[in-house]
Amino acid sequence: MTTAARRKPRFVRVEADLRRQMLIDAAIRCLAEGGIAAFTVDRISREAKVSRGLINHHFDGIGGLLIEVYEAMTQSMLAAGRETLFFEGTAEDRLAAVIDTMFRPPMFSKSSLRAWLALWGEVATNPKLKASHRKSYDAYRKAIGDALSEIAKTRKVRLDSEALAMTVIALIDGLWIEWCLDSSVVNRDTARAAVFDVLEARLGPLKR
Repeated sequence: MTTAARRKPRFVRVEADLRRQMLIDAAIRCLAEGGIAAFTVDRISREAKVSRGLINHHFDGIGGLLIEVYEAMTQSMLAAGRETLFFEGTAEDRLAAVIDTMFRPPMFSKSSLRAWLALWGEVATNPKLKASHRKSYDAYRKAIGDALSEIAKTRKVRLDSEALAMTVIALIDGLWIEWCLDSSVVNRDTARAAVFDVLEARLGPLKR
């Protein structure tokens, strides 16, 4: 086998991965610009500047692409969270860092939030999407819950860390939605302060 022949499969694999990512990125832009109504084969293929057949070639149709988009966005969020929740520092430092991450770009941006709103609307009626959401949500809640549990233990505070983590996530999601719908109602600073207010009501003063 020649050197060129040995290298060809690797090149093809890289090209396929790039095309998949290109389609995922284009699909996210479509969601951000037009919501779920814009999540169509025609619109996404035009946005990616590729033929319509590539969506079926690289994914299990438009439904398969939707799952891939959700998982790509979730992994991006979890990666940002992991960088803050697991860096060297106290649990209090890590918790403050993850709250900051959730309220600054790229997480806290109109385009990102519009895409999330479109996806959340599909979770309730799409079993595969719901399963993906459940898996990522559980990981997110556990990471925050572990940090809260460590803080409570250090301060000798009795606390249901899992329930408080769930409350914090729900509050962050709600503030995201309010800001996306009407940024005159809430801004980054007031949203961030609201989350700390809820936490401090249970844990006492925290580093902000």
